[in-house]
Amino acid sequence: MTARSSARAVPGARWLLTFFCVGGVAESLQALTIMWASYHLTHDAAVTGAMGAAAYLPGVVLGLMVRKRADRGNAARRLSVTNWVLLAGSSLLALVWAAEASVGVTVAAFAAVQCSLSFVKTMNKAHAGRFIRQRFAASDAVTLRQRSTSLAQVGGVAGGGAAGLLLGADAVGWCFAAAAVLYLAGLWAVHRAMAPEADAAEREGEAVGVPAAAGTGAGEAAAGKEPEGQAPASPGVLRAILVYSVPSSGALPFISTAAVPLAHAVAPGSGNFYAMLSASGMGGGFLAGMALSSGRMSSNAVLRVALPAGAVLAVGLAVVRWQVVVILLFGVLAAVLTTHIMVMQVLTNQAPPEDRVGRFTVVRNAVAGSAKGGAALLAGWFVDAFGLRAAWLILAAVLAVSGLSWWSVGRNPEMEELAGAR
Repeated sequence: MTARSSARAVPGARWLLTFFCVGGVAESLQALTIMWASYHLTHDAAVTGAMGAAAYLPGVVLGLMVRKRADRGNAARRLSVTNWVLLAGSSLLALVWAAEASVGVTVAAFAAVQCSLSFVKTMNKAHAGRFIRQRFAASDAVTLRQRSTSLAQVGGVAGGGAAGLLLGADAVGWCFAAAAVLYLAGLWAVHRAMAPEADAAEREGEAVGVPAAAGTGAGEAAAGKEPEGQAPASPGVLRAILVYSVPSSGALPFISTAAVPLAHAVAPGSGNFYAMLSASGMGGGFLAGMALSSGRMSSNAVLRVALPAGAVLAVGLAVVRWQVVVILLFGVLAAVLTTHIMVMQVLTNQAPPEDRVGRFTVVRNAVAGSAKGGAALLAGWFVDAFGLRAAWLILAAVLAVSGLSWWSVGRNPEMEELAGAR
């Protein structure tokens, strides 16, 4: 049995993957609608950047405050609880838009929902990471993590396409209503992941100190030992994972924020072109995820090449204004950045001791979330202060410096082994 098929065979795996896919559709649909509507209402890139930052920064603060609880409780059940917040947020936005509230009230509602989303996303990553690490062998866990990211990208593409159709018809309220329905479907998928037999197996494993799934090493972790072949990484490697999560994690929201004024510059007033641009980015991320999970690209190669390649593509977006070429460059840039993020997520899940996966995930998400929020704010400010082309060139410079510096950091033998270079 292959790693991919064995991963799907564990109770709850299929429903967990369904949760990631459906959640990707809902999150993409809602996020694109908020970004587009905020710029459409205010014509201010700084406001759009603030909406992007609100989706990350509050989660950083709250996540750090509750990080010690990230490894407690039933992971699947906690996923269910946090996702009720997402359903409530989408429902609120649908009601506010249907009521034709003032611009100030609408933007405030956007910000409030984005803030709640930031905390839920932070905790969901920790809970999902625990669920995967506890129930799957190491090789299966890596495959499932990559597949879940890829399926989230598939959902993102579908959400982007749906947003394009609905925004083109000026149906902003329907975007929020559809997101609410999708979050409800995600809740049902999480409930199915908590099937009685899977839940009972996990409770039995916790009670007697044996793995919930063969090969996971949960029993050894409970006894204070690391599973054989999964020795925890050194503090230096963990710090490197945190530091080099910043460039790619920050770059994606940067390009998402810059995509709104870019779309207006290339195709003024076209919601369809913005949706096509966003769908291109998500589609590129999905294809990159599939290539990485299929073994066509090694993690070590991604870590060495992705950021310098992203710098070259950002320069292209600074100078090109042909619609087809812009869509192509944007999609490839998103693909390159997504592969780097996926590798860092896998390292985050596999490097720390098993009983600290949730805590390290929250810390890493806090670092990445700070980068995302800061980059979204800076993108809006750079566009307003220096112009659209300058913003893309600044991004290119940051990616180039970060990528070149990895060539010395990545030579650490422990890091090379963790990334699969040895």
